[in-house]
Amino acid sequence: MNVLHYYRLTPLEQSVEDTYLRLGVTEPEHLTITNVASKLNIWVHELDMPSLVVESRGMYSMNIDRRLTPERQWEDFLHELCHVLRHAGNQTTMPEPMLRMQETDADRFQLYAAIPYFMLRRLELPERRSEIVELLRSEFRVTPELAQRRLEQMHRRVLQGVLDEESMRQSLTAASTRSSANWSDETKRLMYKLYLQLERRKYQRGNRKRPM
Repeated sequence: MNVLHYYRLTPLEQSVEDTYLRLGVTEPEHLTITNVASKLNIWVHELDMPSLVVESRGMYSMNIDRRLTPERQWEDFLHELCHVLRHAGNQTTMPEPMLRMQETDADRFQLYAAIPYFMLRRLELPERRSEIVELLRSEFRVTPELAQRRLEQMHRRVLQGVLDEESMRQSLTAASTRSSANWSDETKRLMYKLYLQLERRKYQRGNRKRPM
């Protein structure tokens, strides 16, 4: 069984997918600043200053830092696009908790919009983690860091999907216990595989942080 069978969209991710489909953005090659901005009537400029978006009388103008690589420019664009589509208010004057909430939301939006699941699920993913990251990087023209974050997010979501489906299976069979002894062989295999991948990633991060 394909492990992505267990992946479930969040409401935010579904909203991103709906927006892309409404705009006719259906292929990875459609994921460009020029294409998406033109469909949403956003004026985009490139200056030597941090990326930001400004609204005036219902019209949006966005600056993208031209000192960045094309991949980082695209990621900045998506972050700012979230503010256009989902947020209101002036960030320079809003309370800190609301500002943090909007920035967290924009970071999640950026991840989903850069590598949309409905495009990703068409790909044949390789077995090796490094090869998956490289495939995502090249197919969606994003930085390796974003591709890595997206893959980690997918692993967490799949793991949750496995747990949810197993819980449903046990409920339907009126199981009196939630122990892993009652899990199916397929569920145990996927859980163990995901566990090893996540633990390996934690170990690698820990080694990188050790002082020389």
